[in-house]
Amino acid sequence: MNRGPETPETVVVENKRQIDEFCAQVRAEGRFAFDTEFVMEDRYEPEVCLVQLASERAVILIDPFLKLDLHPVWELVCDPQIETVVHAGQEDLAMAVRRTGRVARRVFDVQIAAGLVGCDFPLSLQKLVQSTLHIRLHKSKTLTDWRQRPLNAAQLRYAADDVGYLLAVRRKLHDRMVQAARLEWAEEEFKGFEEMSLYARVEEDKLRRVRGINVLRGRQLAVARRLLLWRDELARNLNRPARVAMKDHLLVEIARHEISSFSELRELRGLNMSDKNVQALGGIVREALATPAEEWPAEKPHETEAPHEAVLIALATAVVRGYCLDYDLAYSLIATKKSLRDLIRHRTVGNPSDPAAVELLCGWRGQTVGVMLDEVLAGRRTIHVEPSNGEWVVRVGPRQAL
Repeated sequence: MNRGPETPETVVVENKRQIDEFCAQVRAEGRFAFDTEFVMEDRYEPEVCLVQLASERAVILIDPFLKLDLHPVWELVCDPQIETVVHAGQEDLAMAVRRTGRVARRVFDVQIAAGLVGCDFPLSLQKLVQSTLHIRLHKSKTLTDWRQRPLNAAQLRYAADDVGYLLAVRRKLHDRMVQAARLEWAEEEFKGFEEMSLYARVEEDKLRRVRGINVLRGRQLAVARRLLLWRDELARNLNRPARVAMKDHLLVEIARHEISSFSELRELRGLNMSDKNVQALGGIVREALATPAEEWPAEKPHETEAPHEAVLIALATAVVRGYCLDYDLAYSLIATKKSLRDLIRHRTVGNPSDPAAVELLCGWRGQTVGVMLDEVLAGRRTIHVEPSNGEWVVRVGPRQAL
């Protein structure tokens, strides 16, 4: 299938030799583009259905259903000598991390890079390719079931487009970041992909993400934690998403009312599982109810926002948005409501937290908006409102003389 003048020729891989030749080519060039198509809606673990790779000279599509050895590809992602170029690639990189047990290395995410040089964040690949290369992609297969075979020409073209332009986009964004002196900022962001915690499933974090969990206290949380582990094991055995095996609201209801009898569990609407699993579920609840108090999960303190905090957060948000407009940065890449609240609390409470735990005081954020907000909160800078491109924006004045 000829790709035309914009991107290299696309090859649909049929044997291991083609994979090995591509990997050797990437090692010679030192960089490649990486993407996957996967299905996760009805699986415990995402099922990889297609792997798309691009070098400067070729785009290759690998069908995992052919049972070819993909280990050389996963090794490329985790090789510190090779740069892996992705677009919003955390979930794709996780495929390699799970299969190698090692973190991804030398990642260049074009979506993050774009946010540092004036593009919105997050920005779709289609819009990013159009804004940087002035090429329009036809993304009409976003709901394709990638498990179906054979894949048709339109599906293969869609998949190839996901990687075929990434290296060219990367070059454009790299040059723009060098000109704006922001390459170090990007490298700092990309380092996050080398943290195993980004891909690991932390149990306490999983507990906090259960919808409705905030109503539980003490022993109820111990029951919920144990149910979460059991649900995960059940989902793995059934190869179904955890929330399909048992919905969050049922898990919370069982933990809240400490339901353990078979008859009461069977009365719960939506608990669709075999009698054997219901019996096991009751046993798990009874086991969890015996958890000593000192082993109960810590209760997450209720986040209350004082009136003065709400005012300061609104002010800080306006200041940072104005800064982003002036310096061509994506606001949503720089700050969140939580990061602004953390900074304000750090500067306004009697016992400030560790600065290393305040995102807006660390790294490139700390050197830019963090310093600015610090000076505004300390009264060393003034703020004012002025028109800009037909809109009114909040701007920060110069430092006041001490």
